Amino acid sequence: MAMLENMNTNSLQYSSYCFAHAMQNGFYTPTQPSESAKSIYATFRTDTLLTKYASQMSYQGPEGFWENESYTSIDLTQNLKDLKAKGVNIYALFGKEDGLYSEEQVMNLQKIIGKDTLRYLDNCSHSVFIDQQEEFIKSLEMWVK
Repeated sequence: MAMLENMNTNSLQYSSYCFAHAMQNGFYTPTQPSESAKSIYATFRTDTLLTKYASQMSYQGPEGFWENESYTSIDLTQNLKDLKAKGVNIYALFGKEDGLYSEEQVMNLQKIIGKDTLRYLDNCSHSVFIDQQEEFIKSLEMWVK
């Protein structure tokens, strides 16, 4: 933690270290995953094709993203308000156990985009499409109609 506290918060190293630290401390997995989520996560650990592609990831992708996006300090509030004012539908799915977004942030987003276009799911962390796959699919089906 001492190293993290002394890092430049706008650096790739800081965001990478935060991500790794969060993963090691279980911030990306729900405390009570569903049986479906357990099965999907188990597949990720045992599927040789997935393992093969995951092991081929390089540092270039995240580094390129970091160089072109200020995602550790970005505030898109005004952009979202502008899009909403233009009549653009905005949808959002968040897990209540996602360590990246506080309940306050999610509720502020809901005020901007509307209650019907935001789902805030129980027993769900950052990977909504895994942790609550059924609810994820239901939400998409509902919103694309």
